[in-house]
Amino acid sequence: MPQTTKQTAVPCLLQSWHLSESEIYHWLVKQSGDPQLSFDLLQDTFLRALQQQKRFCDIQNQRAWLFRVAHNLLLDALRLQPKSVDIDSYHQLESPKSEGRAAVESLAQCLPKALTKLSSAEQDIIRQCDLQGLSQQAFADAHQLSLSATKSRIQRARKKLKQILQQQCQIRFDEQQRVCCFITSDT
Repeated sequence: MPQTTKQTAVPCLLQSWHLSESEIYHWLVKQSGDPQLSFDLLQDTFLRALQQQKRFCDIQNQRAWLFRVAHNLLLDALRLQPKSVDIDSYHQLESPKSEGRAAVESLAQCLPKALTKLSSAEQDIIRQCDLQGLSQQAFADAHQLSLSATKSRIQRARKKLKQILQQQCQIRFDEQQRVCCFITSDT
Protein backbone atom coordinates (compact mmCIF):
# COMPACT_ATOMS: atom_id res chain seq x y z
CA MET A 1 0.00 0.00 0.00
CA PRO A 2 1.48 3.43 -0.90
CA GLN A 3 2.70 5.59 1.96
CA THR A 4 0.23 8.41 1.12
CA THR A 5 -2.72 6.06 1.55
CA LYS A 6 -1.59 5.08 5.05
CA GLN A 7 -1.23 8.72 6.04
CA THR A 8 -4.64 9.82 4.74
CA ALA A 9 -6.63 6.69 5.64
CA VAL A 10 -8.51 6.69 8.89
CA PRO A 11 -6.95 4.27 11.40
CA CYS A 12 -10.27 2.51 12.07
CA LEU A 13 -10.53 1.75 8.31
CA LEU A 14 -7.05 0.27 8.23
CA GLN A 15 -7.81 -1.89 11.24
CA SER A 16 -11.13 -3.14 9.84
CA TRP A 17 -9.57 -3.71 6.45
CA HIS A 18 -6.68 -5.67 7.92
CA LEU A 19 -9.15 -7.94 9.74
CA SER A 20 -11.54 -8.40 6.78
CA GLU A 21 -9.48 -8.20 3.58
CA SER A 22 -8.56 -11.88 3.26
CA GLU A 23 -12.04 -13.09 4.15
CA ILE A 24 -13.69 -10.73 1.64
CA TYR A 25 -11.26 -11.82 -1.09
CA HIS A 26 -11.92 -15.53 -0.51
CA TRP A 27 -15.67 -14.91 -0.43
CA LEU A 28 -15.45 -13.02 -3.75
CA VAL A 29 -13.43 -15.85 -5.33
CA LYS A 30 -15.97 -18.39 -4.11
CA GLN A 31 -18.88 -16.35 -5.50
CA SER A 32 -17.33 -15.37 -8.84
CA GLY A 33 -14.92 -18.22 -9.53
CA ASP A 34 -12.54 -15.59 -10.93
CA PRO A 35 -9.48 -14.65 -8.81
CA GLN A 36 -8.57 -11.66 -10.99
CA LEU A 37 -12.08 -10.21 -10.88
CA SER A 38 -12.14 -10.85 -7.13
CA PHE A 39 -8.88 -8.96 -6.65
CA ASP A 40 -10.22 -6.02 -8.67
CA LEU A 41 -13.44 -5.97 -6.67
CA LEU A 42 -11.47 -6.15 -3.43
CA GLN A 43 -9.52 -3.07 -4.47
CA ASP A 44 -12.74 -1.27 -5.45
CA THR A 45 -14.20 -2.14 -2.05
CA PHE A 46 -11.22 -0.58 -0.32
CA LEU A 47 -11.52 2.54 -2.48
CA ARG A 48 -15.21 2.86 -1.57
CA ALA A 49 -14.27 2.62 2.10
CA LEU A 50 -11.57 5.25 1.61
CA GLN A 51 -14.12 7.59 0.07
CA GLN A 52 -16.06 7.47 3.33
CA GLN A 53 -13.06 9.07 5.08
CA LYS A 54 -13.86 9.69 8.76
CA ARG A 55 -17.50 8.65 8.30
CA PHE A 56 -16.25 5.06 8.06
CA CYS A 57 -15.50 5.12 11.79
CA ASP A 58 -19.16 5.94 12.51
CA ILE A 59 -20.39 2.76 10.82
CA GLN A 60 -21.68 0.36 13.47
CA ASN A 61 -20.63 -2.89 11.77
CA GLN A 62 -17.72 -2.04 9.53
CA ARG A 63 -17.09 -5.64 8.48
CA ALA A 64 -20.71 -6.04 7.33
CA TRP A 65 -20.48 -2.72 5.47
CA LEU A 66 -17.35 -3.91 3.64
CA PHE A 67 -19.03 -7.19 2.69
CA ARG A 68 -22.14 -5.35 1.49
CA VAL A 69 -20.04 -3.08 -0.72
CA ALA A 70 -18.12 -6.10 -2.09
CA HIS A 71 -21.41 -7.91 -2.72
CA ASN A 72 -22.88 -4.93 -4.59
CA LEU A 73 -19.72 -4.50 -6.67
CA LEU A 74 -19.81 -8.20 -7.55
CA LEU A 75 -23.44 -7.96 -8.65
CA ASP A 76 -22.64 -4.94 -10.80
CA ALA A 77 -19.69 -6.74 -12.39
CA LEU A 78 -21.75 -9.85 -13.11
CA ARG A 79 -24.52 -7.78 -14.69
CA LEU A 80 -22.04 -6.15 -17.03
CA GLN A 81 -20.47 -9.41 -18.17
CA PRO A 82 -21.76 -10.60 -21.53
CA LYS A 83 -23.71 -13.80 -21.29
CA SER A 84 -22.09 -16.59 -23.28
CA VAL A 85 -23.90 -19.72 -24.32
CA ASP A 86 -22.39 -22.98 -25.43
CA ILE A 87 -24.13 -23.38 -28.79
CA ASP A 88 -23.89 -27.17 -28.83
CA SER A 89 -25.45 -27.64 -25.41
CA TYR A 90 -28.06 -24.97 -26.22
CA HIS A 91 -29.22 -26.91 -29.27
CA GLN A 92 -29.32 -30.12 -27.26
CA LEU A 93 -31.56 -28.44 -24.71
CA GLU A 94 -33.77 -26.64 -27.21
CA SER A 95 -34.31 -29.39 -29.75
CA PRO A 96 -35.84 -32.43 -28.04
CA LYS A 97 -35.65 -35.85 -29.60
CA SER A 98 -38.09 -36.37 -32.44
CA GLU A 99 -40.24 -38.82 -30.49
CA GLY A 100 -40.51 -36.40 -27.57
CA ARG A 101 -41.48 -33.59 -29.92
CA ALA A 102 -44.02 -35.83 -31.62
CA ALA A 103 -45.57 -36.69 -28.26
CA VAL A 104 -45.92 -33.05 -27.29
CA GLU A 105 -47.25 -32.03 -30.71
CA SER A 106 -49.80 -34.82 -30.76
CA LEU A 107 -50.79 -33.88 -27.22
CA ALA A 108 -52.36 -30.81 -28.86
CA GLN A 109 -55.17 -33.16 -29.92
CA CYS A 110 -56.05 -33.65 -26.28
CA LEU A 111 -55.87 -29.97 -25.33
CA PRO A 112 -59.16 -28.77 -26.88
CA LYS A 113 -61.09 -31.48 -25.04
CA ALA A 114 -59.34 -30.64 -21.77
CA LEU A 115 -60.01 -26.94 -22.17
CA THR A 116 -63.76 -27.59 -22.32
CA LYS A 117 -63.58 -29.04 -18.79
CA LEU A 118 -62.41 -25.63 -17.45
CA SER A 119 -64.73 -22.79 -16.53
CA SER A 120 -65.17 -20.08 -19.15
CA ALA A 121 -62.95 -17.67 -17.15
CA GLU A 122 -60.21 -20.31 -16.89
CA GLN A 123 -60.48 -21.10 -20.61
CA ASP A 124 -60.28 -17.40 -21.44
CA ILE A 125 -57.11 -16.70 -19.48
CA ILE A 126 -55.36 -19.87 -20.76
CA ARG A 127 -56.32 -19.12 -24.39
CA GLN A 128 -55.35 -15.47 -24.30
CA CYS A 129 -52.15 -15.64 -22.24
CA ASP A 130 -50.74 -19.09 -22.94
CA LEU A 131 -52.03 -19.94 -26.40
CA GLN A 132 -52.29 -16.51 -28.05
CA GLY A 133 -49.32 -14.92 -26.27
CA LEU A 134 -51.09 -11.98 -24.61
CA SER A 135 -49.03 -10.65 -21.69
CA GLN A 136 -50.47 -11.10 -18.24
CA GLN A 137 -50.32 -7.33 -17.71
CA ALA A 138 -52.35 -6.72 -20.88
CA PHE A 139 -54.88 -9.34 -19.76
CA ALA A 140 -55.10 -7.69 -16.34
CA ASP A 141 -55.66 -4.27 -17.90
CA ALA A 142 -58.31 -5.54 -20.32
CA HIS A 143 -60.23 -7.31 -17.54
CA GLN A 144 -59.75 -4.60 -14.89
CA LEU A 145 -57.72 -6.91 -12.64
CA SER A 146 -54.51 -6.38 -10.73
CA LEU A 147 -51.45 -8.13 -12.09
CA SER A 148 -51.19 -10.27 -8.97
CA ALA A 149 -54.82 -11.36 -9.33
CA THR A 150 -54.16 -12.28 -12.95
CA LYS A 151 -51.06 -14.27 -11.99
CA SER A 152 -53.04 -16.15 -9.34
CA ARG A 153 -55.86 -16.91 -11.74
CA ILE A 154 -53.60 -18.21 -14.48
CA GLN A 155 -51.66 -20.38 -12.04
CA ARG A 156 -54.89 -21.93 -10.74
CA ALA A 157 -56.15 -22.47 -14.30
CA ARG A 158 -52.86 -24.06 -15.37
CA LYS A 159 -52.86 -26.36 -12.36
CA LYS A 160 -56.42 -27.45 -13.07
CA LEU A 161 -55.64 -27.94 -16.78
CA LYS A 162 -52.60 -30.03 -15.92
CA GLN A 163 -54.71 -32.28 -13.68
CA ILE A 164 -57.31 -32.67 -16.42
CA LEU A 165 -54.65 -33.48 -19.01
CA GLN A 166 -53.03 -36.03 -16.71
CA GLN A 167 -56.36 -37.74 -16.06
CA GLN A 168 -57.93 -37.45 -19.49
CA CYS A 169 -54.84 -38.18 -21.58
CA GLN A 170 -52.96 -40.32 -19.05
CA ILE A 171 -49.79 -38.28 -19.57
CA ARG A 172 -46.51 -39.86 -18.50
CA PHE A 173 -43.19 -38.08 -18.07
CA ASP A 174 -39.65 -39.28 -18.76
CA GLU A 175 -36.65 -38.87 -16.42
CA GLN A 176 -36.23 -35.20 -17.45
CA GLN A 177 -39.92 -34.52 -16.66
CA ARG A 178 -40.78 -34.10 -20.34
CA VAL A 179 -43.96 -35.54 -21.80
CA CYS A 180 -43.02 -38.88 -23.27
CA CYS A 181 -46.34 -40.47 -23.98
CA PHE A 182 -50.06 -40.31 -23.38
CA ILE A 183 -53.33 -41.97 -24.33
CA THR A 184 -56.28 -40.06 -25.70
CA SER A 185 -59.66 -40.99 -24.36
CA ASP A 186 -63.11 -39.82 -25.30
CA THR A 187 -64.19 -38.94 -21.75
